[in-house]
Amino acid sequence: MTIKNIIYSAHQRLEQVTNTPVKRSHLYELLAAAFGFNTYASLASKAILIKRKNPDSMDTVTLNLLQERAEEFGYVNTLAAELPVIIQEHLIGALTLTDLIAQLKNDDDLDEYDWEHEDSYQQLSPEVFNVLETLAKTGNPLAHYALALHHENGDDSDEDGISNDYWYKQMQSGRELGKVEKEFALAYQRQLSSESKYQFHLREAGRLGCNQALLDLAEKFGDHAFFIGHHQDVDTDPMRVAEIANNLGRYDEHRNWLTVAAAAGDIEAMRVLIENYDKKDLVRCWTWIYLSQLLGNDLSQDRYFAINEDGSNYDDDLGGPVYAGGESGLDLPRLDDEQNIIAWHAAEDLFNRIKIK
Repeated sequence: MTIKNIIYSAHQRLEQVTNTPVKRSHLYELLAAAFGFNTYASLASKAILIKRKNPDSMDTVTLNLLQERAEEFGYVNTLAAELPVIIQEHLIGALTLTDLIAQLKNDDDLDEYDWEHEDSYQQLSPEVFNVLETLAKTGNPLAHYALALHHENGDDSDEDGISNDYWYKQMQSGRELGKVEKEFALAYQRQLSSESKYQFHLREAGRLGCNQALLDLAEKFGDHAFFIGHHQDVDTDPMRVAEIANNLGRYDEHRNWLTVAAAAGDIEAMRVLIENYDKKDLVRCWTWIYLSQLLGNDLSQDRYFAINEDGSNYDDDLGGPVYAGGESGLDLPRLDDEQNIIAWHAAEDLFNRIKIK
């Protein structure tokens, strides 16, 4: 059953239990209020009404806002009291585009929502796909980005793509193919289509200001737009951004993002800063050393361990040749007492901020 049919059923049930006629447009406004949005237009730009899978869980209902909206429309108090019950009975939820994107990027788990295609992992259901396509046509950057991830995840090519490419070219040349060869060719054709749609939606999302899309464009297509202007407020691993900046030869941004990562407790970022960017600033270097000590991973100490030839961790039970992995401790010139106090206090301040997070 589609969400439209579910809401239609909920509408009938609400009118029945409250003995009150309710306009359909008002119902959508009340659903939006229940899920914490001031208007349905606001919900529709940021979330999708969707069926929940788990009857034991429920999206948080904003009762105060729901009550206010019901009063605005002139409905009696019983309506605002009954709607949350009906929402639960009909398993209606609101999936934000941000949460959907996190799921498509494998950063979150949204098993409680019925958003996936029944025959394909990480593929959008036709209903959700259609909603996103409609939103994308209105210029919604998150909808474009979700569609880009959908098409990226939809690559059904073989591992190396060679056979599909070959048979696709044969089909294009007019050669009559057997059933199996034609399946290879058509699979590659779908792959090309998905790649084209992926790039289109990714670039549209970036053009419309989606920072995650801009970062993906920088990583995969060498686009510098993320690092130009004010597009750097993005919820991602700062070490990933630092690596992208370094690959693009943007060394000032590389240093900046390493500093963000180090201040958040990334030990490797601290090491790179000490060895490459901050080595002329001893107070700064010792700040990173002291912070690493407070975090229990002292950069001034050697860190060696047993590994296999391929770099994986050595297992005593399996045996075999053993190699040494790890890194030497950093040996820095000492600070005078005044500088040492400054470095130590700076490290403590960073450590306390990390603990709060």
